[in-house]
Amino acid sequence: MSKEGLANFVGPQLNKYTDPLVFVPGEYKLSEEGKIPYLAASMPLQNAVDQIKLVEDIPEETQRNWSLEELFQRDIDWERVETDLVNGYLKPSSELSFFNSLTIALLPQTESEIEEGYGKPESSPPALYPDWNRIDVGNICVEYMPDRSVGVVRWHKQRIFPVAIDGQHRLAALKLHCSDLAENSPNSSRLDTKIPLILLILDERVGFKGRPKGLIGTLRDIFIDLNKNARNVPKSRLILLEDRNIQSLCVRTLLASNAQDSSDALPLSMVTWKEDEAKFDSGYSITSVLNLNEIVSCCLGPLPGLTDLLEKEEVKRYIDNIKRKLELSSETQDSIERHAELLTGREELFSFDKAHLDALQEAFREQWTPHIVRIFREFAPYKEYLSTAKQIKAINGTLADYLLLSGKKRKQFREKKKDENRAFNPESAIDTPLKTLENLKENEWAFYVVFQKALFINFFDLEAQSPSLFDNDMSREDFLTWWIDQINTLHKRGVFNLNWKARKRSPDLWKGIAKNPVSGTIQYTQAAANRISAFITICIWFNRDATQPEDPNAFATRLIEFGSAEYSGTKLPNIVGRALTRVRRNGLDSLIKARIDDELDDKQMTKEVKAELVRRFKAIQR
Repeated sequence: MSKEGLANFVGPQLNKYTDPLVFVPGEYKLSEEGKIPYLAASMPLQNAVDQIKLVEDIPEETQRNWSLEELFQRDIDWERVETDLVNGYLKPSSELSFFNSLTIALLPQTESEIEEGYGKPESSPPALYPDWNRIDVGNICVEYMPDRSVGVVRWHKQRIFPVAIDGQHRLAALKLHCSDLAENSPNSSRLDTKIPLILLILDERVGFKGRPKGLIGTLRDIFIDLNKNARNVPKSRLILLEDRNIQSLCVRTLLASNAQDSSDALPLSMVTWKEDEAKFDSGYSITSVLNLNEIVSCCLGPLPGLTDLLEKEEVKRYIDNIKRKLELSSETQDSIERHAELLTGREELFSFDKAHLDALQEAFREQWTPHIVRIFREFAPYKEYLSTAKQIKAINGTLADYLLLSGKKRKQFREKKKDENRAFNPESAIDTPLKTLENLKENEWAFYVVFQKALFINFFDLEAQSPSLFDNDMSREDFLTWWIDQINTLHKRGVFNLNWKARKRSPDLWKGIAKNPVSGTIQYTQAAANRISAFITICIWFNRDATQPEDPNAFATRLIEFGSAEYSGTKLPNIVGRALTRVRRNGLDSLIKARIDDELDDKQMTKEVKAELVRRFKAIQR
């Protein structure tokens, strides 16, 4: 650096900009979509941990307006950082330690807001090398040697937000370790470390070329590719990120678009979406991303396996199933079929192209999303839960902000609120209202993974058979109104309460169906979900006319005799009559075998099954 350059770059200007970083430029041009330039540099450890930010460092005010796709980047697994990366890897001085480059996006910001473009510079610092080529990208100053083989870069400390889009956990570990070294070994040579960085400036002025997705959209694509290809990404995160998987796209239609939106979708504060955790019978979620993924799979049918995506007949079967579930224009259907024919002819794995994915997602959004969300809003236990959550501001408000944070950030949230207001009491303001919310889950089947899945299986199955259940054609919306009324009536009768033994002289309604016939523990298998759905179907039909309930013995007889030569009663719909077969398979039959030591023939077993059904129907009517 020339003395003249340094002399000109003094005072306030010097304080506004970072120290210059020497870099070697490069670019990726492997994609036909364009090219991504990068600057390979190294930064002193202390500067890196002071200046480079984690996504969770972005102020809460900005995060409130983030889309779901942006929120996923925020959270750090601090337990893993401290236990595995710091204590297990960086601290042992006898072992060599090395981290790959951190990929840093230099984002334009105005106070606490991230901007979509770099714009013009607030101030323009003097050139360090007047003979070099210079490019100002907003508040980033880049200078190249004439042959562009090397350069220096500086950025405005307040107007540029340097954030790690790859290597967040490594950066978090370095921040913790550097702080510990500075406090306990301030003169340690280990602090002389320099960190390798890959700097991204996604602007045409430095050579970036790509499809017009906007700055945040482009960064999101890069983040997905970096994390998905570099290591195994948690399934929940893939569902929230994957843009080439129709099931994932449909799941995202069920979720609010950002932290503040809850009008026609599930509020993010009420969904487990940051962790790979399916269960929600404890905690504060009404469902999880993993279970929503299962629900969408029940609606559209499971995705074919990788080997099946090469098989023409398997692909055709999958496409036909999608066409049955989603009403698509004839043009879209023809285009999908031509596309499938082309790929299978080339022996390429089948996948929908972008136009098809957009059409399929929009069709699901219009034809299924409102009904699935409506079940969450109108099924009695969910309705009460969401209503209570709204009252205590766990959907929009202070508690929602708290629930959207990771564990460490929640602790900091409490401390910050207390610092701002000495009268703030975390127990009364946070813990007590959330405990009220969690207490609503006690003994409720609705908040168990296997039941929620079964509930939606039941809706999808019955809706598909609605023409056989009713004389007149019903719209999906009208059918859903009838169905919700039926399951709410069953809920009012306590059918979906786990603690049936508390009822005097009542059998354990779910033992042998959703609970192990011997131990009584809950079963979480697909077979258990199918049995629960089948039993719900039977209960709905038995109790469908609450003003004139059917005699339990007569209804049990109709079920038992359905499809047999002796069947002479009023005909049951096929889906109702066949439900008993599913309920008995590894269910009621296993329960009876475990209860009775003697070997039973078919006639004796049928008699015992009928008696068991009658006992349960009487308990429902009681």
